[in-house]
Amino acid sequence: MTTKTHFGAIRRIASIAIAFGLMSGPVFAEFPEKPITVLVGFGAGGATDALARLIAKEAEATLGQPIVIANVPGGGGVVAATKLMNAQPDGYTIGMAVTSTFSYAPLASDSVKYDADTFDYLTSAAALQNAVVASKDSPYNSWEDVVAAAKSGPKISLGSSSPAVNLIMSHVAAQDGYDLKIIPTKGGAEIMKDVIGGHIDIGWSAGVHQRFGDELKILAAYGSERLTNAPDVPTFAEMGYDVSDDTVFMFFTPKGIPEEIFKKLYVAFSGGAESAGVVEMVESKLGFPSTVMTPEELRKNVQDSTENYKKLLAASGN
Repeated sequence: MTTKTHFGAIRRIASIAIAFGLMSGPVFAEFPEKPITVLVGFGAGGATDALARLIAKEAEATLGQPIVIANVPGGGGVVAATKLMNAQPDGYTIGMAVTSTFSYAPLASDSVKYDADTFDYLTSAAALQNAVVASKDSPYNSWEDVVAAAKSGPKISLGSSSPAVNLIMSHVAAQDGYDLKIIPTKGGAEIMKDVIGGHIDIGWSAGVHQRFGDELKILAAYGSERLTNAPDVPTFAEMGYDVSDDTVFMFFTPKGIPEEIFKKLYVAFSGGAESAGVVEMVESKLGFPSTVMTPEELRKNVQDSTENYKKLLAASGN
């Protein structure tokens, strides 16, 4: 996962276009002939929606056709992915969701009718900054403090935004022989307010904690690398916990799109994700590292995440 500069992006896109033969030929001339729709798996106004709209605007300039954003929220991207399953593989309908839409969701529920191999993965835009946080006034200054308190006193309450978080954190607690009191919430902003207000002890954040500055303390990072804006905070894996997963915002497509059309979409959307305006928003405004992957890298990201959740579900008895 690397942050691309604007000028590096230009060189990269040009070389890809030449290698793929996109500078000439009938497919480049004919596609697209009409607007392209992006099914965004989350509601309007959130980080995923903002990213999709900004990248789409950049990709429009490359493709020469309007790109329409259609918000299809529900199930952490599952509703949008399910809808995309039935789309024609002609390049005119693609989707945007996150890694867990394809890794965790199909494993966790029989009602999800797709799996990680149902789709092709186009490119990504940013990596989530998953972490566990506490209020600045909390007695916990490290994850070790949380463990010590959980073993010697009442259950520690954890604000959670999803069943996947419940699974991860229950596994972490089980490794140390205690249980957490998991409090379901409607989302990250609600968790942060409850943590700051002292209503819950600690909370999970996918990156929203960065909006609250010194009001919060970061206790642990969840991922293969430390957080960009908190490099001194160790990951759970570094502390000996058998969990690690990298979640990215990604574009995906129905399987079976003709190769030349897929390549053209890749050039347009990866170029949009690497543009100066998008990188500025991702890194300065959202606080996420700009992470633009190739289709092969993205498929590996989903596969690695799938293996992580298989392990966690097996350990939980599910």
